[in-house]
Amino acid sequence: MAEQKDNQNADSESPEDEANVKEAALEAEHRVATDMAMYMSQFARSFEASARRWELVVYPSMLAFIILAAYGFFLIYKLTDDIGKITVQMGDIQHSMVNINKNFSSTTNNMNTVAKNMVKITGYMKQMSQDIKEQNAAMGAIVITVRDMNESVDSMAYTMHHMSYDTRVMGRNMEDVSGPMRFMNDFMPW
Repeated sequence: MAEQKDNQNADSESPEDEANVKEAALEAEHRVATDMAMYMSQFARSFEASARRWELVVYPSMLAFIILAAYGFFLIYKLTDDIGKITVQMGDIQHSMVNINKNFSSTTNNMNTVAKNMVKITGYMKQMSQDIKEQNAAMGAIVITVRDMNESVDSMAYTMHHMSYDTRVMGRNMEDVSGPMRFMNDFMPW
């Protein structure tokens, strides 16, 4: 029964109602399109604002990345250049080490010669030590002799002092005798 009523109502709708429904549908469709356009317009504006904000972040970031990439390339270039220099210097160091090794071997030979000479010097030093001991013993005898000489010189000095005194006394006596001798000289013809 309900179906019959719906069929009747559907049959009873007029073409005017259909036009209203079509107009309402067109209007709804137009509203949807307008709303959609308005939403799309808002989305576009929002996207543009967002894009501007991203431009403020992305472009400086890209510039910073480019600068950092260039600096990184520069650092890698300098590193490889420095490693090349280190390699050359290591070659020079290796050459110097070979020369040092040669010099050390000749130094070792020289040190062996020095060691042999030190053995000889030790023998000579022992001989010198023995000679010095003998000289010390001889010096002891010389010291005794010099001491005796000192005593003799002192004795000679004492004797010379007495001789000087005696000569002075003799000189006075000669003066005392010279007066009468002068007198006699006058009488003597020679």
